[in-house]
Amino acid sequence: MALSTKLLTIEKQGAVGILWLDRADKYNALSTELWSGFQGALDELCSDNQIGAIIIAGRGQHFCAGIDLVQDSLSEHKNSTARSPAEANMRQLEHTRKFQAAITAIADCPLPVIAVIQGYCLGAGVDLISACDIRIASNDALFSVRETRIGLVADIGTLQRLPKILNAGHVAELAYTGKDINAQRAEKIGLVNDLYESAQEAMDAGLELANQIAANSPMAVRGTKFVLQQSENLSTDQSLLMNGMYTLISSLPSNDLQEGIKAFSERRPAKFTGS
Repeated sequence: MALSTKLLTIEKQGAVGILWLDRADKYNALSTELWSGFQGALDELCSDNQIGAIIIAGRGQHFCAGIDLVQDSLSEHKNSTARSPAEANMRQLEHTRKFQAAITAIADCPLPVIAVIQGYCLGAGVDLISACDIRIASNDALFSVRETRIGLVADIGTLQRLPKILNAGHVAELAYTGKDINAQRAEKIGLVNDLYESAQEAMDAGLELANQIAANSPMAVRGTKFVLQQSENLSTDQSLLMNGMYTLISSLPSNDLQEGIKAFSERRPAKFTGS
């Protein structure tokens, strides 16, 4: 089953939802029309009780070449009909905040999100994958926090999320220099989990991983992501208390837990219902 828009395609393969960046002729550069569809697409997938994990991937040779500097309204600032520079600035800030919210929607998605990357992953492409839970790539992938090279400060999420993925020295090197790094370096520093020979092999591995996740209890998977998300802003003691309370009200009284225990004792695969 596939639901399509002009620049995004939602594909459903069993328990896995694939969100395709569908702008291959522009290397999937993020125009306003493209990124503004993220929230609705994620809502569509998360509202389907059959979907247990999500993959974000790009059509064509490249995952994402960053912001579309031609079509995106970085140019709105100077072309604005605002009555004053202050009003123009506020309009640009509002636009930036909407872009930030679109990427944050990926980070906030209650289902695990896997980025499958091939070719270019530049600028805003790094913003996008930094919001995902897991990243895998093909050997031809190329990564760059490109903004300083064009005179910008990255402001869509990389500087906030990348430090939670990489150590401070690697973040600083990438962000200050804007240098390109190949897939092998990206794997070495922990930006991606695994590498594969081709884009198709990376997608096959992404689907296998997503299906492994989706085979588990939907309540337990969503709960695990919730605890991981909340723990980022809590002390260890606070997180442990919240974790215990969450388990008490959700996992322990669930049908999924009873089914999991029964399936284990009967040595068979569990049939979870998410209830």
